Amino acid sequence: MIKPLKFILVLLLVMSYSNARACRYTIREIGFSTLSKVTYVLYRIDKNSSFIPKQQMDNFSDSNVKIFGLNLKDDKSNKVILFAKNQDLSFPVYVLVAPDGRMLALTGDQFQNNIESATILSPVRQQLIDDLPKGYATVILIEGINTNENSLAKEKVLKACDRVENIIPHMPKQVANGPRMIVVSNGEFEQEKVMLWSFGLDKIPDHPIAFVVYGKGRIMGDSINYSEIQKGKVYKLLSIIGADCECGLDRKWMLGYQIPLDWPTETRQNLSDILGFDVDNPMVLTEMSRILAIENRVAADPDGISFEPVVIDLEKEFNDVPEVAHNENPPSQEDSLNSKLIITYSLIFVIILVGLGSYFVLKKKPD
Repeated sequence: MIKPLKFILVLLLVMSYSNARACRYTIREIGFSTLSKVTYVLYRIDKNSSFIPKQQMDNFSDSNVKIFGLNLKDDKSNKVILFAKNQDLSFPVYVLVAPDGRMLALTGDQFQNNIESATILSPVRQQLIDDLPKGYATVILIEGINTNENSLAKEKVLKACDRVENIIPHMPKQVANGPRMIVVSNGEFEQEKVMLWSFGLDKIPDHPIAFVVYGKGRIMGDSINYSEIQKGKVYKLLSIIGADCECGLDRKWMLGYQIPLDWPTETRQNLSDILGFDVDNPMVLTEMSRILAIENRVAADPDGISFEPVVIDLEKEFNDVPEVAHNENPPSQEDSLNSKLIITYSLIFVIILVGLGSYFVLKKKPD
């Protein structure tokens, strides 16, 4: 009698555990959050002043770029100031610093004095802002110098996008638009200079290179060279984005490196309405952070990267994130069914525990 009861108990525990741990989010949805936010710093360096107009600072308030002023005479040993001096540019000089320490010098003259647009906006990044909230992902293809290779790369990328679009109906969450391709030609390299620099490119590549961008301007994996494009790596990386967050990926692949990007309040509002929840709501961020801390302890990516997730300090990281209203999506039939199953299994579990307890009590009771 006792062995069947033990078997049933173990079975119910496994079933209830797997249902209780069902993940509410996909990799794409987590990619919209401010978890592991990548922050760039833009320094304005002038000869006699570190003053930055408030309007200029406000222009960066919705982006992942923070702006600071430096006086050329303040700290002559400052690495940013030394870098600016070596550029042979007229002041003020703007130096954009990436999280990994790389620097890029910019001047207002290069961009008709609109340094804000140069840093966080460009034609391609505006397309990303418009498309990513309702789209699956975007493959940015940077053309090389060989026309034939560029054409072949475009064909491969488009086939990968079509292939993913065909399997979207079978993914955990549906997305209105499938992946799309944006091509950066040689002639567009200069106006996309900042974005391409964030990709690690400072000149037109010899061969076409692709990057898969998802969520809030995050890069899935690393650059995809021409050989890898030919071998189907674009599809491989695209397919990860639609996966459930329990897929076993480590956190580096959950939260890819971000490009410098504006993310206006209206874009957040639109995204919130589409998803049915605000990705920057502290409660949602807490849940996502716990999921990343519990899951994904074993790397399951092609390069064997490993990373131990940690639960972030939400109060420290997100106290400046404004709330946005959103339209709550009604729970799906699948969500309702899962909830009912969890309740049912829990009740059965309690009944069995009571039964087992009574059995042992009666068994030990002297005749």
